[in-house]
Amino acid sequence: MAIGHPELVRRYMEYTDIRDKAVKTGKVDLENVRFLTPTTLLPLSIYLRRTMRSLTLIPPPNPNVESYLWCMMKDRGFDTLNGSTCLPVVSLPKNEDLSQPIMKKAYDLAGDPGGKNAFRYLVGELVDNIYQHSRFEMALVMAQQYRKSGVMHLCIIDDGITIAGSLLGSGMVLDDEQAIIDALEGASSKKEQERGRGLGTTLSLTLKGYRGCMLVVSGRGAIYCDGENDLRYRLSDRNKYEGTLISMKIPLTTEEVDLYEHTSL
Repeated sequence: MAIGHPELVRRYMEYTDIRDKAVKTGKVDLENVRFLTPTTLLPLSIYLRRTMRSLTLIPPPNPNVESYLWCMMKDRGFDTLNGSTCLPVVSLPKNEDLSQPIMKKAYDLAGDPGGKNAFRYLVGELVDNIYQHSRFEMALVMAQQYRKSGVMHLCIIDDGITIAGSLLGSGMVLDDEQAIIDALEGASSKKEQERGRGLGTTLSLTLKGYRGCMLVVSGRGAIYCDGENDLRYRLSDRNKYEGTLISMKIPLTTEEVDLYEHTSL
């Protein structure tokens, strides 16, 4: 996982580089950070929330980037941001019922690339999966539009039991990499499968509906898919993630994505 790999993979590696240096030096060094995407920012946000009292933070040199970082560190950052180009970091409450009004406000700020039905289904599926499977203490979701390049980055992260840990609860003993693959192919820790639900549906909508790409990191496993390439990674201690990160890059299309064509609803 290094230069030459897909952008979403490289963005995740930016986070693990920062974390690795912090473990060795006791400093979260952002001095060379010029740009933050959700795939770097969300795991960094959880890391900072956990370690700020014990580590020294060296902020980014650009005051705009530093301001953006601190704004995104706040729960429901939409309270202080103009939401015209982003769905700011939303911290999911432990009680799923309390998430509905929060997500409604976040949707209103994010815009709906591919149409309201497809985009809100995509985000809703990811949020639902976290509540159903992860047993999280912290979970965050964020999207950012990049209008010059015509794409949106959407990321959701939790610090829960990993995909392999979730499947273990239903008797499936798998390593992290294989657990991600099985989940993308429809495996679930639920005793009764729900039609049209799960990571497989999310992957299909992302790749076939939006013609985008998707990265899943969980424990020591990572899978990247873009419709042409399926890349599998077995991660070292340095690069693993204790929880699950799902990141997508989709076009800022104004065309309606047919939700029912690309899901099993």
